[in-house]
Amino acid sequence: MNPLLLPLVAAQAAYVNRIIGKEPRPEGPTKGFVPWPAAEDGSSPLRLLVIGDSSASGRGAPTHDLAFAGSMARAIAQRTEGPVEWRAFGKYGATSERIRHGILTKVTGEWDLAVLLVGVNDILARRSVEAWTRDLTAIVETLQEHAAHTVLPGIPEFDAFPSLPRTLRRYLAERGKVLDVAARLVCAGRTSVQWVSSADLGPAEPSFFAADGFHASPAGYERWAQAICDHLDL
Repeated sequence: MNPLLLPLVAAQAAYVNRIIGKEPRPEGPTKGFVPWPAAEDGSSPLRLLVIGDSSASGRGAPTHDLAFAGSMARAIAQRTEGPVEWRAFGKYGATSERIRHGILTKVTGEWDLAVLLVGVNDILARRSVEAWTRDLTAIVETLQEHAAHTVLPGIPEFDAFPSLPRTLRRYLAERGKVLDVAARLVCAGRTSVQWVSSADLGPAEPSFFAADGFHASPAGYERWAQAICDHLDL
């Protein structure tokens, strides 16, 4: 992007920061269980961990059950025809650095699948690729200690976000591609870690977004979770 446009980008980003994030925090528990009636009695549920930024915290949905974690659990249950136990750890505005040194310290136990939602706030905070790579590597390595399989969805396609001014959308989209390249390199060679492109979601319809035009709605979370689930080897 033309460096002369960066002051405009900064002004637009400050404006967006004032208007987004007004969605109420989801109510209800941050953990749950999706049963599967046809499963054999006593079958162990698949253990799902969702960790990350405001998407992991469920902003845009009234409950965590209707946000990403619950949606992902239902998609997996349908795919595997078995029960799923899920837990969500998320923080509004969290960068990879905050996740690494804050949220990640709360993760204990063993999980079958961990989904890491991160990247948007690193771009908004204009963090360097080096800092992003360093923190993301540390997060992935720690999740590998707790989860049999870790999934890192690519950064969302900013061109589709209705709340973002055009110049800001262009800047964020360009930075998103750069961070995605770094993320794929972090995941490469790790047999238990998988990067999944967010471009596979296809064109985002208005119903995908919550009222702030930035976070996903319950319908958006369901679509997003299903797209990721479709790429998993379960």
